[in-house]
Amino acid sequence: MTQKLTGEQNSLQVFKPSELTETGLKDIEILASLGLTDREARVYLALLKTQPAKARTVASIAAINRQEVYDLLGNLQKRGLVHQNIMVPTTYLATPLTEGIRSLLEQKTNELTRISQKVKQRIQKPPDPGLPSTDAGQPCFGIVFEGSRGKKYLKAIQETRQVIDATSSWIRFKQSCFLFETELKEALKRGVTLNIITEKPPNNLLPKWINTALAKHPNFHLKTQPNPLLAAITIFDNTQTAIAYNPNNHLTKGPDLWTTNPTLKMVCQTYFNTIWIQNENTTVT
Repeated sequence: MTQKLTGEQNSLQVFKPSELTETGLKDIEILASLGLTDREARVYLALLKTQPAKARTVASIAAINRQEVYDLLGNLQKRGLVHQNIMVPTTYLATPLTEGIRSLLEQKTNELTRISQKVKQRIQKPPDPGLPSTDAGQPCFGIVFEGSRGKKYLKAIQETRQVIDATSSWIRFKQSCFLFETELKEALKRGVTLNIITEKPPNNLLPKWINTALAKHPNFHLKTQPNPLLAAITIFDNTQTAIAYNPNNHLTKGPDLWTTNPTLKMVCQTYFNTIWIQNENTTVT
């Protein structure tokens, strides 16, 4: 689909999620993993295609409301990825992709360094008086950061004996399929029931092993819905629950809350059951 834009360059390709090339999807995924939202990444890539350009042109290419594009361009300017030409009409320039990725990577590294320093300082402090010990079997809360999250999920999957219930964004689900493929396959083999609901994947494509597992294991149930879910939660054997601070973040970004608190577990299970009932089983090939 192309759209003729007067006063700009030639006909420009408009972004539509269903028509993005594999390279475009990978670029968006890379930029999102480095801290941009999906919409910020689309605006940045759209500007790269046709710069210098007015906000109106960028909005048309990225298929995003023009007023929102102004805000997104402002966010990108703060990150050093976009520069504004002071002229009439106002136009924008994008930092070259390689340079932009390098800058975002440096920002991400600095952010992780700051978080690591805070965690080290907290670990070195003596335990707060009055907090229940997890060894005493009391309901507890815990925040798990990037460095330990993979191990935490891996161990929880390995220790599950009955059921895993999960609601997940497509980004987190795809990453889980890649990072924990072996553990999830082993869980299915030992009879663990997997009940997962996620948003409908781009182009209806799932990892190959997921399609095979769905056909092979009657204890594997996958449902999809057209809109993003409001929460990303994972419940293991109804004994502990992982809650993402931001359901749209990548699995490797931002902290997660883990809890064995009965009230929170009940709330999360009720949310899962409600979403599960509202959606029909979906076979994705």
